[in-house]
Amino acid sequence: MRRINGERFGRWSLRLDAAYCAVLGAAVALGAGWIAQGVALPTLVIAAAGVAVVVWAGGVLWMLSRLPLRRALGLVGIANVLASLAVGLVSAAAASVLIVVAVLAVSIDIALFATSQAIALRALPARG
Repeated sequence: MRRINGERFGRWSLRLDAAYCAVLGAAVALGAGWIAQGVALPTLVIAAAGVAVVVWAGGVLWMLSRLPLRRALGLVGIANVLASLAVGLVSAAAASVLIVVAVLAVSIDIALFATSQAIALRALPARG
């Protein structure tokens, strides 16, 4: 079995995570009015969350370029676990089963990023 290169895998995980956050955050911010019709949250809250996710995408890229990889993966992984739980809880406010499924799918996506970051952390060489 081929060993995962933790450094390369971790860097890709963070880059893809940042891209996903930028696209998802922009879509949420731009579609806040439409999304608000499906969940019991005000449009302004949804738009602010979308903007915050876009800003977070920039933060992930900043961490990738400025922090040690192990630290960046740990911070982003923890944030993804918390975000996955928060998004999962928002699904409880959804008006229909289809919206619940869509919101839970996003929660699962975020959890998968956290998983990829945990795998990368584990594959990194031990600190020396």
